[in-house]
Amino acid sequence: MIRVRGSRAAQNGFTLLEVLVAMMILGVSLGAILQQFALASRAGAASSDATRATMHAREIIEGLKLVRELGESTARGSFDDGFDWETSVQLYVYDEIEDESVFEDMRYETYLLSAVVTWKYGNRSKQVVLETLRTVPKKEWD
Repeated sequence: MIRVRGSRAAQNGFTLLEVLVAMMILGVSLGAILQQFALASRAGAASSDATRATMHAREIIEGLKLVRELGESTARGSFDDGFDWETSVQLYVYDEIEDESVFEDMRYETYLLSAVVTWKYGNRSKQVVLETLRTVPKKEWD
């Protein structure tokens, strides 16, 4: 039996080309995976901000719903965590009813309560708007 030294069958390792190709595949794969992690992290931060803004807006709306005597008004302010807010209370206009005399004998009036919470996300401004209706007795019927 004759053995030939240096033949391909007798080698026990990888060639330099195989190692370079494997490193290139690994580098491209890791780059794509890290990019996905960064994207998921940004999406998580945006979702967290939107959730906090929604909770702030809900808190403001609930406070407006507790006011005993409503009247048309606006207000604005800011929270300690960088969110700004603005509220408005307006008499609600029923678009589908054309005859305004229908409302004269009613003992109640309806107000539109609106809360807008804004915040900065990067170089853009984002906002959440919550609105609800509230019916209160008219002052002349109290």
